Amino acid sequence: MKCCRILHKDGFADATAEQIVRARYSAYAKREVDFIVASTHPLNKAFVADIEHWKETIRMNCYDNFELTSCEILDEVYEGEGDEQIAKVEFVAKMTQVDSREKTAFMETSTFERAGKHIAGGAWLYKEGVIETAPGMPGPEGDEELDKDGEVSAVGSN
Repeated sequence: MKCCRILHKDGFADATAEQIVRARYSAYAKREVDFIVASTHPLNKAFVADIEHWKETIRMNCYDNFELTSCEILDEVYEGEGDEQIAKVEFVAKMTQVDSREKTAFMETSTFERAGKHIAGGAWLYKEGVIETAPGMPGPEGDEELDKDGEVSAVGSN
């Protein structure tokens, strides 16, 4: 996660959407709250005008009970052109619960947009994300899991 330090400290205007995903993952692990806020699009539904209050809320949700072990990028797609361009990055975030050592993961498709040159130097900013069950992890009901191809199968079935 040392590779993200330059984005956390020196800016990320020239970073790709994939690099921002990796840097945000690392920021949650390292409690780099300023980067999380700075890399969030102002139209993201979690964006809070009271930045200090928002930062405190993020600090309380920084996965302190987990070791973030890897961020595997599955896909990166750019759609549109110019100011209308969006980027989508699909990834699997893996982590281990500190006390129980239980391994868990989630899959997310993050959408990034630019908010103009005047905001974060025109960088890709996290607009929204859709979280799903990661392949091989139990589904929401605990009785299903997704195989490596994303197909649902009953736990314990062959």
